Amino acid sequence: MFEKIVLAVDHSEQAEGAIATAVDLARKSNGVIVVVHVHDKGIVARETVDVESLDEAKMFLGAVLDVLAREGVQATGDLRAAESAGVAGEIVRAARAFDADSIVLGSRGLGDFAGLLLGSVAHKVIQQARCPVVVVRESAVGASALDVPLKQSTSA
Repeated sequence: MFEKIVLAVDHSEQAEGAIATAVDLARKSNGVIVVVHVHDKGIVARETVDVESLDEAKMFLGAVLDVLAREGVQATGDLRAAESAGVAGEIVRAARAFDADSIVLGSRGLGDFAGLLLGSVAHKVIQQARCPVVVVRESAVGASALDVPLKQSTSA
């Protein structure tokens, strides 16, 4: 059931819990993980700009892959790019390309009303995915021991 896992990560604290959950699932099922990080692009004055630099996105994805390697889990990375509204679609496309049998991601816990107004990546993934989706609401116990640098560096 959890042999081909797509782990969608961002720089949120909930991603720590998603990482820990994906590690647990992969260990229990001898599964393989594809880590998907969507390089966020925004629109400023009708131009698409990087919300994080491509180098930062690559470093972050590499850091997550390093953590998974230290945990003894087989994993590969998939760096994608999208504007904020397209993040969920990219996660689902990655899952289909990998023929994943599950997707694991964190939820920021906006609640029903805020999620309805703002749209939730997790909610959109659940709606579009053809496989089970595991949504991790909070940082899982022991996730901090994984030591993932989630916060984006701020360049002055």
